[in-house]
Amino acid sequence: AKMDGLELLRSRSIHSSTHKAKTYRLSAILKSPGGKGGNARGGRSNNAGGSVMVKPLPPNLSSSEIDDSKNGRVCHIEWEHLLSLPAKTPSSSTRHLLSVTTDTGAKHQVRALLALAGGAPIAGDLRYGNSLNSQYYNNQSRFRQGRVDLPLPDGSVALHARSVFLPTVSLGGMEFLKDKPFIGSIPKRWRDFFGICEDDVRGLV
Repeated sequence: AKMDGLELLRSRSIHSSTHKAKTYRLSAILKSPGGKGGNARGGRSNNAGGSVMVKPLPPNLSSSEIDDSKNGRVCHIEWEHLLSLPAKTPSSSTRHLLSVTTDTGAKHQVRALLALAGGAPIAGDLRYGNSLNSQYYNNQSRFRQGRVDLPLPDGSVALHARSVFLPTVSLGGMEFLKDKPFIGSIPKRWRDFFGICEDDVRGLV
């Protein structure tokens, strides 16, 4: 049997050298083809203009050597596995709750990297999770590539901004974010979708 998307994501990531041992780093090149597109339900787009493309980093080439205007933008995320959520039906797969940190604000950075570079799309993300990236896909791999076939019941993507930390903020009334992050509770509807609530994750991140 093939291993699930979490193991595939681990295999395409490296251990972070600056954080805890269970933190991983995933990198790739993101490039926007330009144009507009997409709608509210699961972020799905009927034309690729609203999506970003993901390409593997060229071997032996540093990010400073890549021409951003031609090849795209080198982006990274750091992620940590928090919880495994049991499958609700025999035909469904196990889902996993991840904590993800970004160092840039590239468009769709978390969604595109997890789905196309990591092979582990976010639940409900039809835009990036409904197709395979041919530059990463290997039919002979021992890992099962993640795929999203249906939106969540409310049409959302299961991506939540848990904390915001702005150490250099200069906006009036927002100076408190210089010292500690703002924490947002996970959506209440996740109890119905995934069987988890704020009490389950408090203290994990």
